[in-house]
Amino acid sequence: MKKVYAFIISSVVIVVLFSFTSINSLSVSRLMVGQQIPMDLLEENKGKLVWINFWAAYDAASRNENVQFSSVIKRMEEKFVTKEQPFQSISVSMDRFESIFEEVVKQDNLSFSQIVREAEGFQSKFAKGLKLNNRFGNFLLDAQGKIIAKDLTPDELEKVLSRY
Repeated sequence: MKKVYAFIISSVVIVVLFSFTSINSLSVSRLMVGQQIPMDLLEENKGKLVWINFWAAYDAASRNENVQFSSVIKRMEEKFVTKEQPFQSISVSMDRFESIFEEVVKQDNLSFSQIVREAEGFQSKFAKGLKLNNRFGNFLLDAQGKIIAKDLTPDELEKVLSRY
């Protein structure tokens, strides 16, 4: 009987300890501001300011935020046309099914420099190279591929881009 009580008590202690650990904190990308993105992942964008966002149609929050980002990018790209700093916006859908991806892009009227679908989702070489760890998010990269900012809200992105 003492072993049963000891097991129950130790189980409760373990559950309590893990309750202080957020699942989201375990899945956050390990890439940090100031780190270099592997440029072979973004080869064609060397020398440009690049914003890259990961989302999926099946995730309502990321899809809604993607629509907001699209509006910000539309406004900001007009300003970048007159500046010497080349800018590229890349929206990456982690959806498996092309038909769903295409329908959502059309419905949401998305406007980015590139809109692509990563059919392998978080298991793709690209997602693993960016250490996304099954989490949606975004990165703003300088011309050398160094992370300037990450996980920006649409308002924060507009403020940061307006400085360029």
